[in-house]
Amino acid sequence: MGTQTESVVETQVAPINSIVAMVHVADIERSAEFYKLLGFEIGNYVPRDCPPPMHWAWLYQPNAPSWKTGANLMLVRDSRPIPLVSEEPHVLFYLYAHDLVGLRDDLLSKGIAAGPICHPEYLPAGEFKVHDPDGYMLMIAQSGKDTPKGQ
Repeated sequence: MGTQTESVVETQVAPINSIVAMVHVADIERSAEFYKLLGFEIGNYVPRDCPPPMHWAWLYQPNAPSWKTGANLMLVRDSRPIPLVSEEPHVLFYLYAHDLVGLRDDLLSKGIAAGPICHPEYLPAGEFKVHDPDGYMLMIAQSGKDTPKGQ
């Protein structure tokens, strides 16, 4: 009689399953309005029992297949002056869009100064720069179908 070899399939789990940036901003309500243009909504905020200003807010993408795995962002109010970023920021946020051209056109129509779309070798579908109300630089990109963020 032959022996049956059992095939063992190892499933590895990444030690970190998500990352959410917490950004210091001067005015959470103003920042939330800006990020609303990018599809974010306020999911939670503190304090809940008092009138504004908010001290902390969690933003999420309600149209993502899962809010847990979609884009999330936390905002925290900071009374210190927020340093405006330069052309060489210490922190840069990359956001990936389904329709880069359509999103840029929409931002421009709402008075947001979105930069021109460029097509670097590593991102042939393109990317553009925009700054949020506190001066943080966002690079909004569209991945190709063969890249990890591709749709």
